[in-house]
Amino acid sequence: MDRRVVKTRREIRNALLTLIEEKDFEVITVLDITKRANINRGTFYLHYLDKYDMLEKYEQELFEKLESVALEYLKDIDTVDEFLQTRYPTVVHLFYCLQEEKELLSILLKTRGFFSFQDRLKNTFAYMFKNNAPSIVSDHQFLYPVDFIPVFASSTVISVIQYWLQSDMEQTPEQLAQMIIDIFFKGPLKAFGIPHSFN
Repeated sequence: MDRRVVKTRREIRNALLTLIEEKDFEVITVLDITKRANINRGTFYLHYLDKYDMLEKYEQELFEKLESVALEYLKDIDTVDEFLQTRYPTVVHLFYCLQEEKELLSILLKTRGFFSFQDRLKNTFAYMFKNNAPSIVSDHQFLYPVDFIPVFASSTVISVIQYWLQSDMEQTPEQLAQMIIDIFFKGPLKAFGIPHSFN
């Protein structure tokens, strides 16, 4: 992509980011954005149809990156164990991606909201699991409905993202990934070191 295009889009994104700290997205106009970005309206419309198209493109950009990371470790997996073992590096890279796109994530969460983001994340997980999971995994006989997996996974991940942002990304992606993997594989009680006697 041309450097000037990248620079202009970065200026537009930064302008929106500062504006949504001041007022609700619904009352922000394209004129507000262009003034803050120090560009003319014609330049804005070269990139986006309107502010809603801009948000849609931001969301698409972020989820394409997340999907690319999630699919990276699904290649050449022959066993369920291999699938499980590669979840840790996948989650680590997902959080690095979110860390790198902190501004974009912040814009989407402040405009679309956590519920919208969670819904999109759930649908993305469901789509990837259905269409890209290795046959050794998709053919496995699960004890519970398989479509519950992306629902559970997206709810857990979005909650961790929310916690991470509230703590100003204090934890590393590796620490967050370990927390999620422990909770998934050990269960919440065991992961937190709480003794229990349930069978």
